Amino acid sequence: MSKKRPSATYSHVHGRASLRIAAPPVVPPPYTLPLLSDETAFTIPRLAQAEDLPVEVTVLWGGSDTLDPGEVTLIHFYWDDEPTPFDTQSIEAPYDASDLPVVGFVPQIKLDSPGLHLLRYEVELVPGNAAELSDPILINLDKEAPNQNNRGGPLIFPLDVQRDGVTDAYLASNGDRVVAEVPRWPDMRLEDRVDGYLSLLALRNKRSLRNRFVDVVATVTINQLHKDGAPIELVFEGDELRAHANGEYNAHYYLTDRADNEGPPSRISILLIDLTPTPTLLRPVDVPQLLIDGLIDLEDARAPGGVYMEIPEVFGSTAGDVLQPFWNLIPLAPITVGFAQAWPIRVPIDYATLASGGFEFAPGVIRADYTWQRGTMPARRSGPRFVPVNLTVAGPVSPNNPDPINRLLDQVTVKGVDGDNLLTASDKDQPARVVLPLYDNPVANEVLELMWGSPGVLADTYTVRPEDRVGDEIEFFVPWALIESMPGGTVPAFYWTYNGFNRQRSVDTLVTVNIVTIIGLLSPQFPDVHYGPGPGSGFINCDLRPWDGGARVRVPGDVTRLDGGDEVILSWASYANTNGNASGLIPGTSETFRHTLTSREAEEGYDFRVPFDPYILLPGLVKPPDGQINPRNGSAVVQYRVIKQAGAGIGDSGRVLIAISLIRPNLPPCIADD
Repeated sequence: MSKKRPSATYSHVHGRASLRIAAPPVVPPPYTLPLLSDETAFTIPRLAQAEDLPVEVTVLWGGSDTLDPGEVTLIHFYWDDEPTPFDTQSIEAPYDASDLPVVGFVPQIKLDSPGLHLLRYEVELVPGNAAELSDPILINLDKEAPNQNNRGGPLIFPLDVQRDGVTDAYLASNGDRVVAEVPRWPDMRLEDRVDGYLSLLALRNKRSLRNRFVDVVATVTINQLHKDGAPIELVFEGDELRAHANGEYNAHYYLTDRADNEGPPSRISILLIDLTPTPTLLRPVDVPQLLIDGLIDLEDARAPGGVYMEIPEVFGSTAGDVLQPFWNLIPLAPITVGFAQAWPIRVPIDYATLASGGFEFAPGVIRADYTWQRGTMPARRSGPRFVPVNLTVAGPVSPNNPDPINRLLDQVTVKGVDGDNLLTASDKDQPARVVLPLYDNPVANEVLELMWGSPGVLADTYTVRPEDRVGDEIEFFVPWALIESMPGGTVPAFYWTYNGFNRQRSVDTLVTVNIVTIIGLLSPQFPDVHYGPGPGSGFINCDLRPWDGGARVRVPGDVTRLDGGDEVILSWASYANTNGNASGLIPGTSETFRHTLTSREAEEGYDFRVPFDPYILLPGLVKPPDGQINPRNGSAVVQYRVIKQAGAGIGDSGRVLIAISLIRPNLPPCIADD
């Protein structure tokens, strides 16, 4: 049994009893429309009148906090002044505002009665207690179209239009539009809508042929200005009128209120359309390169002619019409339609425009379209074509895009046994190691592809790992079989970077590949050194006056092994000992000298001149320390290498040791003429 409590109908304020009124019920959208300034009742749309209507209690009533668990509160919903509720809902304690709303439903049969109706509810905290009454709300079951469901008067067109019809001249002089006035109706309300239609005279009274949503050519919605006396105007835009074939039309309208009650067609006005035919459909541009992989990328930009779009034939266009293409809202060069115009019209997209949206740094989607214009008519825009664009790359963005060669990428270095970017017989049967520093901002799973030769053949790949950082040394290996399969000489090596969308490549590294060994090269000679008996035999010494022009080293002529065009590289190293032991190498005296032989030099020989200082001077001053006998003099080791053109051969001569001394007994060393 429930506890005895005061009636919920009363509350005590400052010791006085007052009637407690609950918050009014709510009909939620879309079952009702917002209240307008000229309304006292909530309008129920026609569609919502076809089924049971929900009514919600959204504010918690008083006294719920005094209930015991399990006690049941009843909510009774009432229609107008009917004594019996049309619905009753219950809610069990404990409950609070989070358990709302409580929803009742007005049976649909009651909604068949047009006009204004009251909705309210009562809250019975527990059965038997006095009920708490809500404020009512007023709803409007509007079932009558504007103008009391009568036909409206005919549209009133300007006198020029009534006399001459709609002409090009009229549209050009009146903002490319025709404005018709709608006669007022006595029961006009806010948000009444006027929908204008044009139908050929042959279709008069065939209302079933009208599509009320698609065929509307002009519309206006009533606002407060109209209610205050402003003219009600239907605006027929030039584009809508040009979309109709020339001829006489029934111009009429329908009135529809905000509850969606539509009246009968208005009385008609005759409207003549007499316009120069214009295009009725501006089809979207085509971007043929999208058919390849669904996006515009650097490969498309590098294709002959670059990226382009095509304007399809504009049916109804004539010579002199102007087409203005747009790419990513950027206007391109306008096109004037010519006599016997060839279609489609190809529109190139220069790279600066293509990349202007920042697509070298992040992919995106652009809009491609065009406008059509004739004379002073307003331009009409085509349907859009949305184009995905991705110009991003792995590695730095090239300032010379779309050129595939990016000079900001580091070049590769081929690590040969005999030197960088040089492969010889010393490297035979081993993969050639190739290295480069990794570019800035590497991203995992980007791929580097090493290419060898011309045209490039894929030699090796490297996939960037999550732990890789800028400057890390990346290592490739070129199979010896690939090196050997190509002609020797100067071979280019480069790499592509690939991020899954675009490739770019480094500058070529030119690698000398010379794996044919030249056997039996004659040893270098010292033509000014005598080897006969007597003092100074086998020495570069004071007698040769080496301070005057240095020392001559001869590459002997050899018609069987040397040819014009061969490159000869002379190697010289000076030592502070007599036998050229590496431990005695004098710093700064190891040097190479290069020369390309002429045919005559290949036959007769060629003399290098080794400078006196430091290559002869420093070893020439070597003498034994006081009290010792060694080293008696300095020395130098000389050798030359021959590199033939186009990889036809490479070889080294034998090493020759030459003694050097500028020391004179009881005199200063000879370093210049006395």
